[in-house]
Amino acid sequence: MKKISGPALSAVMEDDVKFYPSKFKNLYRHWMENIKDWCISRQLWWGHRIPAWYDNDGRFVVAATEQEAKELFSTQYGVNNAVLKQDEDCLDTWFSSWLWPFEVFKGYSNPNNKDVNYYYPTNTLVTAPEIIFFWVARMIMAGYEYKGQKPFSEVYFTGIVRDKQGRKMSKSLGNSPDLLEMIDKDGADAVRFGIMISSPAGNDLMWDPSGNDQGRFFINKMWNALKLVKMWSLRQAQDDSLAANNFAVEWFENRLNEVRIQLDEQFRDFRLSESLKTLYSLIWDDFCSWYLEWVKPGFEQPIDKGVYEKTISFFEELMQLLHPFLPFVTEEIYHQLKEQNDDLTVKQYPAVRTTGKTILSDAILLKEVITAIRDARNKNQLKPKDSIRLHVQTDNTDTYKAIESILLKQVNAESVSYTSDSVVNSITVVVQKDKFFIETTTLLDTASQKQQLQKDLDYLKGFLLSVEKKLGNERFVQNAKPEVIEIERKKKTDAEEKIKVIENSLAAL
Repeated sequence: MKKISGPALSAVMEDDVKFYPSKFKNLYRHWMENIKDWCISRQLWWGHRIPAWYDNDGRFVVAATEQEAKELFSTQYGVNNAVLKQDEDCLDTWFSSWLWPFEVFKGYSNPNNKDVNYYYPTNTLVTAPEIIFFWVARMIMAGYEYKGQKPFSEVYFTGIVRDKQGRKMSKSLGNSPDLLEMIDKDGADAVRFGIMISSPAGNDLMWDPSGNDQGRFFINKMWNALKLVKMWSLRQAQDDSLAANNFAVEWFENRLNEVRIQLDEQFRDFRLSESLKTLYSLIWDDFCSWYLEWVKPGFEQPIDKGVYEKTISFFEELMQLLHPFLPFVTEEIYHQLKEQNDDLTVKQYPAVRTTGKTILSDAILLKEVITAIRDARNKNQLKPKDSIRLHVQTDNTDTYKAIESILLKQVNAESVSYTSDSVVNSITVVVQKDKFFIETTTLLDTASQKQQLQKDLDYLKGFLLSVEKKLGNERFVQNAKPEVIEIERKKKTDAEEKIKVIENSLAAL
């Protein structure tokens, strides 16, 4: 095991400064001030040096310091100012390790030791499963023996780092990468991402260098989002766009709350890799791909001041949530968003708030509708700049009225209306229980529409058949949980409704 400390540690951290230069250097130096070394110095790695002191004749005494040894030697052997030499050997490392809860605080017996009183007992020990008895059990026994209480409440056992072929990292196989080289090439945050994204709780880590690339792409995505948002700072105005974008703001606020509840559960169970995947999806998909597109002002148009401030607030909270995983880039982006009075490394998380289920489901519907209409445009060779008129056949008119402005902008529609009948000479799209008619001046290929609808119909009929077989299986119905059966019944109902809508569309064509 290689311990990095002092100048070597500074060199590693300075290496990341070049990736995030603007304010990081000041932050970095601030972090490195007044730090305490919670290690047992070098003795933790090699064991405690035996506290025996010898004279030239082989006589010895046991004492903590040379001065105490001389005093004890004088008392025991009647020799003053004897030349003593301490035993050069060490107790084994496991003997040293079990003293960890106390040795880091430089003594535990003094009741006025503020460090012991504050830090002992701690919460979680992170270690490897092969030293459960050598280290973990001994620390617990020592804690009860000398302090009368356990040293920690939970133990998290890490997995073994293996290569993508499942082999344990070793020098003989040559499959162990140089961590400092990877940091120099990709940056510390990208390397952290690559390792943590492939580290499921309780299992070995199948490490693949491609994870670093995914980390770099993710970091680049956040930098691009920062550039986009900062461009809006000079285009703020007090106008009506807040009302138009109120759905997007309200949705992402609820989506953020929903994810924070998920993260609390995942952190509690130490599902750290899952937590990183959750944040990755939230930032890449929900924030960058959807939210920023929904609130983005038109070409050379202003953005409402309230929408901009909310967007900055969301971005800040996202960086705070991601900070434990990618500490360097998140701190840098946090300080570039606006002038800050604190650092993410010490900032407290706000309280978790409740979520609105209705607006979350409406946003899922909006995403599905936008995706389906865009796909239909592409399949019918409609150019992005070609405007359309959208007709919606639905029983949920109020839902669509709340998202009209976003829908119009995202699918480049000049108008949206609601109808109870089919619209001739239009492209038909089915989403959930609703039907959308895309009207355009472009000559349509009804044959390709029929072909696509027939393809969708065949798929849904096959899907419905598989669900009906499952529900018709007595063993499944008897053994499955009620909520599982209810989900399957809902799948059956949804499939039947979609089949009916598509059959009606085919009949109209």
